Amino acid sequence: MDEELLQTLSRALTHLVYRNTVVEDLHAEGVCLDDETMKIINKEVNNRIYTLLNWYFSENEEDRDFVAQLVSLSSMFGSDWDKAEMLEKEDF
Repeated sequence: MDEELLQTLSRALTHLVYRNTVVEDLHAEGVCLDDETMKIINKEVNNRIYTLLNWYFSENEEDRDFVAQLVSLSSMFGSDWDKAEMLEKEDF
């Protein structure tokens, strides 16, 4: 497995489906995460992952190319983050 590719995809997906969502706005505003806010975040993240996976596995080449462009562009962000670490199955 290509470790560099996995690290890049991990950072890209974190930005695309988590960081660049309402979470960033809430963080900037110093908002605490109550149950209703968590529902909003969970739905947005789930929708983004679902959409990206649909595009990635699409038969439409334009959709697949779009995901590749997003991953390529977003991989520039978070380059100063710690490397992702593999979790144990029981941690899920």
